[in-house]
Amino acid sequence: MPFTKTDTEFTDYVLETADTAWLAKGAGSPRHLMLDPDHCILCRACEHACPWNCIAVTPDDFAEATEGDAAKMEVGNNHVAFVVDDGTCTRCSVCVDRCPTDTLYYARLPEGTAGTRTMASVPMSQIAEG
Repeated sequence: MPFTKTDTEFTDYVLETADTAWLAKGAGSPRHLMLDPDHCILCRACEHACPWNCIAVTPDDFAEATEGDAAKMEVGNNHVAFVVDDGTCTRCSVCVDRCPTDTLYYARLPEGTAGTRTMASVPMSQIAEG
């Protein structure tokens, strides 16, 4: 059966201009993609499955090419960093569904982090044999 669009008149709301400060606060999702580094096997399935290319599983030498010490401090002594572009991520859950070890999950950022979070770093010793 084909879909037929019907015209509907809405009369129970008032059109108002939105405050830009309010819009800026509500733009981001309260949920963020998180990784449990203890279970990651570095298969990179999440990175390959992401339709928006916002996940990067990258070796620690990327930190050497960055300005300042923030990335170097985040990576620490680990050999791989899991980085998510929260501005691009749509929370579609394709990566969560694709992860073979249930390493990825969504969570709210802890209170007092001011909207920032650390990169999850994974030791190379956890790499899957294959």
